[in-house]
Amino acid sequence: MVRLNGPLESAFEDALRMALSADPRLARKLTVVDGHLVDGGAGPPLVDIDRHDLTGHPASKRPARLAELVEEAVHAPFVPLSGPLARARLITTDDGEHIALLVLHRIAGDVRLAQGLLSDAIHAYGRMTAGEATTLDAVGRTGGPFPAHLDPDVEDAATEPDTLPPTPALPFSRPAPGQRTFAAESVPLELPPEVVAALRRLGSGHGVGPAPVVLALFLLLLHRYSGEARLAVAVPADLTPEGPRGPHASGVTTALLCEVDGDLTFHELLYRVRNALLRPVGTAPVGIVIWPAFTVGHVPPTTTPDGLRARFLPVETGTTPGDLSLHLVRDGDHLSGRLEFATEILDRSTAERAVGHLSVLMAGAIANPAAPVSALPLLTPAEEEIVGALNGVAAEDPKLAFHQLFEVQAEKTPDTVAVRSHQASLTYRELNEHANRLARILRGHGIGPERTVAICMDRSVRLIVAVLAVLKAGGAYVPVDPRDPAQRREMILRDAGVRVAVVDDLPADGGAFGDIPVVALDEAWSVLAEAAPDNLPVSPSTLADAAYLLYTSGSTGSPKGVVVENRQLISYASGAIRRLGMDTPLKHLMVQPLTVDSTVTALVPPLITGGELHVVSRECALDPELFADWVQQHGVDCLKIAPSHLRALQGSPRFEELLPRRLLVIGGEASEWRWMRDLQRRIPHCRVFNHYGPTETTVGVLTLSVADHLDADWEVAPIGVPLAGTQVHVVDRSDQVVPAGVPGELLISGDYVARGYHNRAELTAAAFTTDRRFGGRPDGRLYRTGDVVRRLPDGTIEFLGRRDDQIKIRGYRVSLGEIDSALAAHPSVDQALTIVRQDSPGERRVVAYVQPRDRAAFELAMLELHARKRLSPHMVPQAYVILDRLPLSAHGKVDRSALPAPVAPAPAAGSGGAPRNETERAVAAVWQELLGLESVGAEQSFFDLGGHSLLLVELQHRLRLAVGRDIPLLDLLQYPTVRSQAAYLSRPVEPDQPVASDRAAHARRNALMKRREQQIRAKRGRGE
Repeated sequence: MVRLNGPLESAFEDALRMALSADPRLARKLTVVDGHLVDGGAGPPLVDIDRHDLTGHPASKRPARLAELVEEAVHAPFVPLSGPLARARLITTDDGEHIALLVLHRIAGDVRLAQGLLSDAIHAYGRMTAGEATTLDAVGRTGGPFPAHLDPDVEDAATEPDTLPPTPALPFSRPAPGQRTFAAESVPLELPPEVVAALRRLGSGHGVGPAPVVLALFLLLLHRYSGEARLAVAVPADLTPEGPRGPHASGVTTALLCEVDGDLTFHELLYRVRNALLRPVGTAPVGIVIWPAFTVGHVPPTTTPDGLRARFLPVETGTTPGDLSLHLVRDGDHLSGRLEFATEILDRSTAERAVGHLSVLMAGAIANPAAPVSALPLLTPAEEEIVGALNGVAAEDPKLAFHQLFEVQAEKTPDTVAVRSHQASLTYRELNEHANRLARILRGHGIGPERTVAICMDRSVRLIVAVLAVLKAGGAYVPVDPRDPAQRREMILRDAGVRVAVVDDLPADGGAFGDIPVVALDEAWSVLAEAAPDNLPVSPSTLADAAYLLYTSGSTGSPKGVVVENRQLISYASGAIRRLGMDTPLKHLMVQPLTVDSTVTALVPPLITGGELHVVSRECALDPELFADWVQQHGVDCLKIAPSHLRALQGSPRFEELLPRRLLVIGGEASEWRWMRDLQRRIPHCRVFNHYGPTETTVGVLTLSVADHLDADWEVAPIGVPLAGTQVHVVDRSDQVVPAGVPGELLISGDYVARGYHNRAELTAAAFTTDRRFGGRPDGRLYRTGDVVRRLPDGTIEFLGRRDDQIKIRGYRVSLGEIDSALAAHPSVDQALTIVRQDSPGERRVVAYVQPRDRAAFELAMLELHARKRLSPHMVPQAYVILDRLPLSAHGKVDRSALPAPVAPAPAAGSGGAPRNETERAVAAVWQELLGLESVGAEQSFFDLGGHSLLLVELQHRLRLAVGRDIPLLDLLQYPTVRSQAAYLSRPVEPDQPVASDRAAHARRNALMKRREQQIRAKRGRGE
């Protein structure tokens, strides 16, 4: 589009027709051959130039009418199969002022060709008005066919697609839709004269002008966004010295290929870009572009001999051939442009930030071109301000440890209930005295600072006594799950150097802890009778001493113990209290075992604020009926729970009854945003938070208040912003902070970062570093999480995935490498690979692919037994696939995409055969649907077929719907086969019996639970 000021005679239309006729592509038509557009020969002559005169309109309405005419011409569809492929419009806006507009179909040419044709018309008009002879040759363009890519008679010489890199990952605002329209908008890029002068000086040493310098910066921006080193950018062919000239030039795009290495200086990068311009790697027609594009035009003002002045104007076409394009216009010493973006995947605000990033890179390269390009600044001042504000919230340095603050609280509220479980409740005075007695016993066993005590107990008030007692004695507690196989337990005890073990009852076999002394806390507290109940006179530990060792799954095949100090424990608790609003006495429900770090959120805050800690059994935590009964009876205020656990309970008709009154904290796994948002809307009286944090940072260090984002439309719930005293950094592979929208690794520093891994100096050095790189305290610690995240524009962190093989299953952190190592240790296994599959919506399961040494002699049952002995229950694969060979990619690595889905196993010998009556068939049908199996044997165990504790909750709900009768979760555990469950459901309904006392009922449940666990252990020992 060009603005013409001055006298304009009708000869201008003749000059424009002559210029358009000089390129016969514009009057040709296309046809379809084998599904592809090809040159279909000459089409109808170019239509007459469309004339409009706006001088009859009121002056105030002319701009709006002009905009309408321009938009109409730009967006009116072409008919390529009949032609022509161009349209022209001449609009008179005022006396002596006109707008000439030329629109080309993208296959016929681009904006630069349209500008060239209009420029030819202006020069031809000037010669006409001067009385000079004007011919097609004088116009300067001779006819030519379509570019080779659309000409069936010309051999295609373009670079093969697989020789070029894919389009780089950009900080998209949203995923691309399946059907693209490539609707586009643009944001301006203004470069002041002093910046253009600096770019010119920077390029002069390499023999290039300002535009190639900007191209180098554009490539650097794409590299910093995507992390890709090998980049392709679409540029006009005539921008390169070796590109075509003449009629093809403005209709052809070439791919510019360049390697961008973060260690290069900007001088070296510019040298590479100059060389890349000398060696374009292929051509494609304009409009058929998938890579980011870069163009530069030179359109100076023109004046004809009769005084007509012409100035070109930018036109928004509303479409783009790619996702992101940078278009520059050079006008004398002035350089300006626009960044064009596809609106389907990018918001205007995202494109505006990209322009800001380009400007920051430009300033950095001008100021320090000898610096590595990976070190050049990228964040805009606004982004730095947001990050600084979120990371700059300070926390008070703790003065007392958790057990000391508990003692202070016990002095304030001695007769208030501190902890409650099914069997008992203890006031603050009673809890403090019991813990003091046990602490003295532990001191007698030599427990003090940096000495460890194993706590292997079921969930009860005695568990809390043990935790406080270890801390009061100055030691560090090591949670051990009573359900863990003996081999794993022994590994933890040995690695932690445990001096004493605290248990509920003495082990039946007497040898579960080897030579380690065992202190058994029975319900009568008999072991404590002789010890003094008052506080120990002086706490032997300091804030810098270890509070606990928590063992997590390790990729080397062995669990690794994270050492959390007293300082980090109480700092986290204080930060969580402040963020989650738990600073008043509230009732907290603890539903996970002590081996899970999230229990700290339930355990510590209530005991230092005068609240009440409720510790419920595993059975109660899994049974929605018992769960709801407890919440309703005791009025629970706060609940921390894993999303998979909560979703398993959601099928219960009493779901809302089991939710807390004031605070629901969800963490341990990624959560679907819409589910979490709907949950908040369902319980508006209760604040819902998403909570994130690895064990190495004590617990969750980021939170998201769901109520503050109810209008957001995310796929996965973001993990939020840091607690006070915590700093989070999102960095690329060069440890440079990346801007909003760009994926990077999450680094965490501040008051909650743990000491490191116990007895693992090499692992600690790799994962924990000092915080000096990001301006932290000299003694500050920084942890590399391995989690891939990105910042949203407001600074909120969004979780994207993992860089390694660690995952979360039902709230437990699992390293697939540890499972692989355990399976590969079996003598019959040659190779093993474990992955997580989601073959049915919402159900993730661990699947092991095994390549045996001898397929004929291989016995899966022996491998399953081996896995149960070495791995915690949540880590045991739920399905096995036996393969002669693991599939390999062309690079020699396991091709995960070729791994087949597990096939439902046929009922094994001894599985009881098929169901034999209507009730058994109904139960079996529920099992098959829930477990995704084609058939089940009547005597096969639910757990042997891939079931687990959370699926048991769903099984309970589905059986109720299918059979019309309820079966308590406890009885599902006791009757784990189709036949036994059907027999239970076929019993006659007994009349109501007198209800036993709460304590007696729970004692019965606990006895049955222990019996079930003993049966499982015995089964493992027999190899069944």
